[in-house]
Amino acid sequence: MTTFRQVVLVCPHCKTKLSGFDLMSYTVYQSTQYPDGKVETKPWQNTDTEIAICPECNKVFWRSDAIIESEDYPDEELPSVGDVHDLPFRMQDDSKEQLIHFYNNLLNKGFANTVDRKIYLRLRIWWGINDFKRYRKPLFIELLKSRTIKRARFILKNRKELNKRFINFKPLFKENLEKLIAIYVPENPNESILLAEMYRQLGNESKAKKITSEANNSFGNNE
Repeated sequence: MTTFRQVVLVCPHCKTKLSGFDLMSYTVYQSTQYPDGKVETKPWQNTDTEIAICPECNKVFWRSDAIIESEDYPDEELPSVGDVHDLPFRMQDDSKEQLIHFYNNLLNKGFANTVDRKIYLRLRIWWGINDFKRYRKPLFIELLKSRTIKRARFILKNRKELNKRFINFKPLFKENLEKLIAIYVPENPNESILLAEMYRQLGNESKAKKITSEANNSFGNNE
């Protein structure tokens, strides 16, 4: 069962009152967690709501800073607060690239005013770049399943294009992970495993193995 809490927000830029919903509970029938920490569920749930967008002035703000703590919901109809899925470029072919740049620009502008918020943005940059390679199956399996030469050519062309997109983001990928590692402090073995994955994806296998071994020992001590 999915339940919501209706909330009122005030845009910190233009002071417009906005309506929104907080997800209180929901049923997940299937979930996938990837090594970089990204989680996808069925049915799909929007977990990228922390950054809000005002429909009146089109400016962004942290949603948690704008919620009015009140038990009474106003009678008047209010415009609905937006999120990153409402950005104008989301329907464009290069929406994935633009969203990565969007998060990076927010960091460069000092939008993240706490360490947790910097981690929030840097994780999404990491996930966004990994998405170019996340869902692909081994190439030989895809080619074996292709029933025509035309389909095989399409698969090869698509794979080449995704590789090109990933390579274009390699400098940002490296810089972002290095800065994420500098501020990410694991508080439990699960978070240590995520830190190890950061090092692994930077090519530092020895550091990744050391952190993973220490995390596994911690798991054993907690049993």
